[in-house]
Amino acid sequence: MIYFLIIMCCISGLLLVGIIGITNRATLLANKGELQSSDFYYFYLQHTGEINTIVFTICFICVLIFFVVSFFRSMETLLACIEGNKIEKKPLFFYMFPQFNEAQKYIETLLEKKLWDEQIYRNEKEHKDELLMYLAHDLKTPLTSMIGYINHILDHSLDEKKEQESLEIAYTKARRLNELIDEFAEILRYDDKVSQLNITSMNLSALLEQQLAGFYPLLEQKNLVLHKNILENCIIEADYDKLQRVFDNLMKNAINYTDMNTTISVDVLKTKEGIEVLYCNHVQNMTNYEVDHLFDKFYRVQMDRSSMNGGAGLGLAIAKEIMQLHHGDIRATLEKDNIVFHLFLPYTQENKL
Repeated sequence: MIYFLIIMCCISGLLLVGIIGITNRATLLANKGELQSSDFYYFYLQHTGEINTIVFTICFICVLIFFVVSFFRSMETLLACIEGNKIEKKPLFFYMFPQFNEAQKYIETLLEKKLWDEQIYRNEKEHKDELLMYLAHDLKTPLTSMIGYINHILDHSLDEKKEQESLEIAYTKARRLNELIDEFAEILRYDDKVSQLNITSMNLSALLEQQLAGFYPLLEQKNLVLHKNILENCIIEADYDKLQRVFDNLMKNAINYTDMNTTISVDVLKTKEGIEVLYCNHVQNMTNYEVDHLFDKFYRVQMDRSSMNGGAGLGLAIAKEIMQLHHGDIRATLEKDNIVFHLFLPYTQENKL
């Protein structure tokens, strides 16, 4: 609108200068008695108001048409940009109004992000399909073994020792089958995850104490020592269930990947901005590259599909998304033979959701 007014003022100024010149010329000729009834200047002097009004109106309409046409050409250019077409020549409005250039750059940024997201989605879908294929194949292995050992018990008269050994092997295969089914279900339900929070005021210290208490049987199986340093009454605003899922994933991850007879540490610290939670456990042969990709969807450090560890590669990716929903942060660092997960949660979600 400002450019339109400036152009109209300039044109009006030029017309005004022209009108003054024509009026002075016609008056001068009339004073000299050189005008005839057929002359333009004579006609102009007789109809000055009408002619000036018509000229101003025509100029205004022409400028308005110019702006409307230029605007629609600019919009067509932006639409072509949205469709992904390359803009070789920019309309005049792109030079007159910087907002059109900004809109073009914003659209190009969105298109680049869209292409990037589509590439990530394709990669994730490929990984997901690959994992589903592997899991579908791996489900048969423990099931076949279970059926074989159970048939062996039923079809043969075994002594108590051999029967116990066969039952233990069948039980181990059943546990492995249960883990594979859990992985299968986790992959299938990942796309249906809820991305909204149910914020309440909660005691983070109590949540961690309660959550860690449930892992003592698993810790005893690997002869692991849990070292806790949890400050009392760490009150925050957060989603209780989703944070519990984060801490469960981190603890399961620590137990699965640490060596036997080592220590897992969980520390809770208060800062000015919020609460920091640190998980630390011993690891072997882990590289910085693996640490950098721990939060990628469907990424598993241990790529051996026959391993009892690993899972679907979604636990840490889900944990990261939940932390981001809380306007917090989660990252991992490798410190000698230990991996440390750093979590940060703000005290309040006020004015953030």
